[in-house]
Amino acid sequence: MTEIAGETQTKNGEKTDKEYSIECDQDRTTIRTYKGEIRDRKILNWVPFIGRFGVIATKVTGWLNALLGAIIYLGSFKVFFGYIEKSEEFTGFLICILGSVVGLGIHLIGDFLIYNVNYVKATRCERCHMNYAYEEREEPDIKEASTEDSYNVTITRYWKCKHCGFMDSSESPEKIKAHKGTKGKPKEIKCKKCGKIGINSEYRNPDVKKESFPMIGPRPEGVINTTRYYKCIYCGNLNTTEEEMEIRANI
Repeated sequence: MTEIAGETQTKNGEKTDKEYSIECDQDRTTIRTYKGEIRDRKILNWVPFIGRFGVIATKVTGWLNALLGAIIYLGSFKVFFGYIEKSEEFTGFLICILGSVVGLGIHLIGDFLIYNVNYVKATRCERCHMNYAYEEREEPDIKEASTEDSYNVTITRYWKCKHCGFMDSSESPEKIKAHKGTKGKPKEIKCKKCGKIGINSEYRNPDVKKESFPMIGPRPEGVINTTRYYKCIYCGNLNTTEEEMEIRANI
């Protein structure tokens, strides 16, 4: 059985449509495929000598930025208390705010670079062996394979070397942790095939996917996405719902 579905994804109380395909075989294996996003490389492009040293340049620059940012951030508070002793609280406060913002920004850039080390590793060309040579030529494919007892997510990225033109692809889970969850209470579901509404129990244990993001920009620290499976009590069609919860750092 193959079903092309536009599922409703819930996020912060808002509903958006997400297009993907679902394939189910006789072994009750469910495979969901959809398109992901090309990785933003603006910050990576500024890493010194990344084209020559690749992963090493990314790691060194990342850790240096993370350390320098932490030193500036913590040092700004020391300066602040020094100005308090001189009864110059306002000047110390301004310096503390500026130092905190600059320090935190530099630290987050370092965190972003460390987060992308494996991505940089994947961009080494297999033919000409140049570092940071691959560029993504199209949006990646995301595949979620679910059975009664297992759940795995893989991302396939498609590359083209900017030096020799070699076409390649790589597959990995990246920063995604996937596992089976536990069933919840029965809920009212409208079948996407027959259109009838009924109280359905979950057909199998849900799939739980936790994706981490680098701590930079407006994005949350990560998201937990739970996919639940319901079998229509009228026509037997397999319906799915998605629940998304954002993870935000406590600052």
